[in-house]
Amino acid sequence: MRALLIHPIFTGLVTLAVLAATCLAEKVTADPIHVVFTYMDDPSTTLTVNWQSKGSTAGEAVVYYDTESKNGDPGAYAHRAKGQVLQIPGLADRHIYRVTLKDLTPGTDYYLVSGSAASGVSPELKVRTIRDDESTLRFVNGGDNGTSEDARIMFGHAARQNPDFAVIGGDMAYADGRLENLHLWDTWFKYYTEEMVTGDGRSIPMVLAIGNHEVRGNYGKTREEAPFFFGFFGQDPDEKSYFTRKFGKNLVLIILDTNHAASHESQVDWLREQLEAHKDVKYKVATYHIPLYPSHREFGHRFSETGRKLWGPLFDEYGLTVGFENHDHSFKRTHLIKGNEVAQEGTLYLGDGCWGVSVRRVHFSRQWYLRVSGTIQHFWSVEMGPEKAVYRAIDRDGRVFDVYPETEPEAEEARAVFAAMGGQQYYLSNTAYVIEGYSGVGDTWKGGETRITLRNISDQPARFTLTMMENNTTHRAEGFPKEPVALHPGEEKTLTVGFHPAAQRELPRDEAEFRIVLEMDVDQPGGLPPVKFIAYPPVRIRE
Repeated sequence: MRALLIHPIFTGLVTLAVLAATCLAEKVTADPIHVVFTYMDDPSTTLTVNWQSKGSTAGEAVVYYDTESKNGDPGAYAHRAKGQVLQIPGLADRHIYRVTLKDLTPGTDYYLVSGSAASGVSPELKVRTIRDDESTLRFVNGGDNGTSEDARIMFGHAARQNPDFAVIGGDMAYADGRLENLHLWDTWFKYYTEEMVTGDGRSIPMVLAIGNHEVRGNYGKTREEAPFFFGFFGQDPDEKSYFTRKFGKNLVLIILDTNHAASHESQVDWLREQLEAHKDVKYKVATYHIPLYPSHREFGHRFSETGRKLWGPLFDEYGLTVGFENHDHSFKRTHLIKGNEVAQEGTLYLGDGCWGVSVRRVHFSRQWYLRVSGTIQHFWSVEMGPEKAVYRAIDRDGRVFDVYPETEPEAEEARAVFAAMGGQQYYLSNTAYVIEGYSGVGDTWKGGETRITLRNISDQPARFTLTMMENNTTHRAEGFPKEPVALHPGEEKTLTVGFHPAAQRELPRDEAEFRIVLEMDVDQPGGLPPVKFIAYPPVRIRE
């Protein structure tokens, strides 16, 4: 057999080809993705650029920037800055880059590319620093995004408000701090970077609060258990989950942690110091995840109680302007509150975190502190100027449906939009019904009869329907009409109802889950859609 002879020139060409392919592969794996902007210092003169790259090969953390467009040519920009290359433990094929630009000019557009000429650069982006005067600032605020198409759509609506920055109050990607959920963050970043761009092409910087879905274990954890939140976003030099940023002359933003990577108690002294240091600032704004005044959960929720007990007195003492709250997946605007009472000079609380996720039912008249509430996906667009602040709630369709102050000229039109919304679902007050109990024998429940009194507590005609579920199977409710029970305002009616298990057998109490679903549909005047009230009365089995 003849030996295969390879000419040295050919060998050299192959070697060069292999080297070129290797370099190309390294460049591709280090190409910047998910470029977003945060603030680790003064938003008027600094800006932190954050991005990632895929693959095991890291690139360089370099940003090339200028006040004029250079069409993405790294060598043409007047300035460059270097930063850190980071990795999240356990993610060998993902690198994170963080570069802080300093000594910038307030209120100025900057054009930049990130990466490096050797390892690949991002497309050119435009971003603007914050003005350092008393001129009006506009920002968007909300929380609980998720990765559904609704989040993408609502990011687009938010960008059309042309905000100076965005504030997100936790639960961004719902990845729970778990490395196997990295794909959820990839989707969230895709939506944000593609949609959160203003009409004149500016990328919108962000300020982020931590939520329970950023953390492995939700509550009472450490920064190590929130690897994405601290890894992807450069916000605090000490890597704390609570910090303060001053925007212009009139706005201070306080970011708090509702017991995810830091306890409420651990932030009390710091919060007092921050409020004292900024006591003369016109607008003092706080953003955090779990609401002090919830619209979906009960008023006595433990972390809501803790917030009211430990932070509420400081908000009252220093006159917090507004608290942006999240977590409940619903819409609310409170009365002005001070000392846990409605007060003329109190704090406004807005929420409750439904900037993309699906909605939950809310309290209608049971909670004294709610001015308006609803099952509405939304975010807030806020303008804070030298004379006044205006807050606008905007829904998934881009409509303004609530405006505060209520004296603003556009507030009446917003109220009409809110009233015309279909699909509203509220908790039904227990003053609207009386259920006298269920009969049972020993440790089993065979069904039986009970008396139900229904009351129309509204000022409009209402219709009641009743079903009973057992392990997700509908039971027959004998004695309750198949058609809804119609009642005039103030009218009540008592029915004797028999519940019979669908399986027609004795059900051990520890194996059965019983749930009554009582619904009241209330007409609205002017032909507007009815409003639905729902109750799940507790089941009590009598011996």
